[in-house]
Amino acid sequence: MIMAKKSLITSSEMRSVNDSVTNHTSTKRILYPPRNSQSSKLWLWITSILIIGIIILGGVSYITWNWLKNVHVTLGASNTQPAITTFHVERTGTYAELSFTVLNAQYATTFPNDTIQTGPALVRVNLQVTNKSTDQVSVIYYDVTRLLVPGVKPIAPTNVHLSTGPKPHTSEVGWIDFPVTKSVQLSTLKLQLGSLLLRETPLIIPFSGPFDPNHFAGKTYPQTLTIWYNFSGNTLVYHLTSVNVLYAYRGSQAIIGQLFYVVNFTVDNNNGVTVSPGFGFDYIRLIINGYNTPPVDNTLPHDFKAGAHGVAGRVVYKGPAGLTRLDFAFLVQVVQGQNTYSVDL
Repeated sequence: MIMAKKSLITSSEMRSVNDSVTNHTSTKRILYPPRNSQSSKLWLWITSILIIGIIILGGVSYITWNWLKNVHVTLGASNTQPAITTFHVERTGTYAELSFTVLNAQYATTFPNDTIQTGPALVRVNLQVTNKSTDQVSVIYYDVTRLLVPGVKPIAPTNVHLSTGPKPHTSEVGWIDFPVTKSVQLSTLKLQLGSLLLRETPLIIPFSGPFDPNHFAGKTYPQTLTIWYNFSGNTLVYHLTSVNVLYAYRGSQAIIGQLFYVVNFTVDNNNGVTVSPGFGFDYIRLIINGYNTPPVDNTLPHDFKAGAHGVAGRVVYKGPAGLTRLDFAFLVQVVQGQNTYSVDL
């Protein structure tokens, strides 16, 4: 009897039990939602990208910081003037017919009126340039000036405050700046003037120690030779008055191993007609090693008027340095031949 009672369960009771089980399962789903495997993978990718980005940003920042430490940027003029060391020189030399006097040399990390700087410090050479000639001489300082520092290759200037064409019979004062290291001693420096590319004979002015200021000065050798030159039946009388030996002529510096030889004449025409032998380029030659060398410049006129006396002019030659005797020739012109003459220096 008792067993029969336990098995008798009504349909309504069964629905109540099923509803209870269903409600319990729903509650578990709300409290513990099912995991999504795709979302987990997405979060893993995002986290990895962020970590890589942080590493890259850190590396770039480190490199940029080290680069900025080596960059010097001047945003405005400083109120503090850097210390300037001055070494007085007061030495004069001649280059390209110009007189260069090194007044002094200065050392500083910067100069307020020079914004061009390629090294840790500058040496400023203050100069007085005088043009005593009658020609305007062209000087490209960036090409012809170098600062000589012991143990270092010649240093080219970075800034120049001098004119490139000093006018005749004028003088000017200016400066040339050179980049140097912070360990330079002003007393050991030298200024060099002369283009090595053009093989010019350089003028070197040491700031201290032995120096011969007259080494590049021109020399004049007086002469008394008289030449009777016949041209087309008319005789002209040439008086050789002097020979100048120069390291420079009309703004041109002699190349290494050569000098300029300037032969000065006065000419008389005692004829009653004008005589026209041509310019000195046409018939006067300097004989070097047995070969006739034409002049590089001439001021003798093409024509000598009737009765003219004391007509001055010169013919200029380039020749080997150290000549003690000049041999030159007057070409006959009308027929082949020449007359040769010699003078001692």
